[in-house]
Amino acid sequence: MLTRERTTTGLLREYRSFADLLATLDMSMWARATRCAGWQVRDVAAHVVGQAIDTVTGASGTRSAEEQAASLRAESPLSLAAQMREIIQSAARLVAAFDDDIWARPSPLPGLTVGRAIHALLMDAYVHADDIRDAIKVPSDFGEGLSDSLDFVLDVLSHDPITAADSCLVRLLAIPAAAFASDGGIDGHEFLLAATGRRDPRMLGLPETVNFFRA
Repeated sequence: MLTRERTTTGLLREYRSFADLLATLDMSMWARATRCAGWQVRDVAAHVVGQAIDTVTGASGTRSAEEQAASLRAESPLSLAAQMREIIQSAARLVAAFDDDIWARPSPLPGLTVGRAIHALLMDAYVHADDIRDAIKVPSDFGEGLSDSLDFVLDVLSHDPITAADSCLVRLLAIPAAAFASDGGIDGHEFLLAATGRRDPRMLGLPETVNFFRA
């Protein structure tokens, strides 16, 4: 897992990047279908912003992703970008108050400590930004967000008894995110998409158990 400092820095970075991405969109892009089944770009954006609002207001875990999306999907891209930028200020104050004791406590999200929940938010912001980029046909961001998100996915899968027991995956799960492509022989971005249900894992020669969103 990432250090507390890198995780909190990474979350704020991904939130800023998400706000910047939303600010580039126009209404013609807002209704484009995404690879999230049944969701348009506006729904993906509204979910991420709604989830960030829940985090800074202490309401994490009280609304589903669908409820978060429904609450803001009527907003414009510029409106949601502005809201996200305001949230970043609150998020920065929130994470600055975390110490190691708080970091290790259970979060409102089942099975996740506060630290892992913040890491999950980082990954969610990165992957959903990638969903939007895919929908509007612009290149993915292969920067720090990818490595940090891959780190979270590898940690989740290594704690999943079904995945951890799969001989096809054991070797991959032990590889650090920074060396994943070179040592694992699989593109890290493609693996991240497969692990989050956005690519058919069989295309990478992986079992379907690699998708941690499996039913």
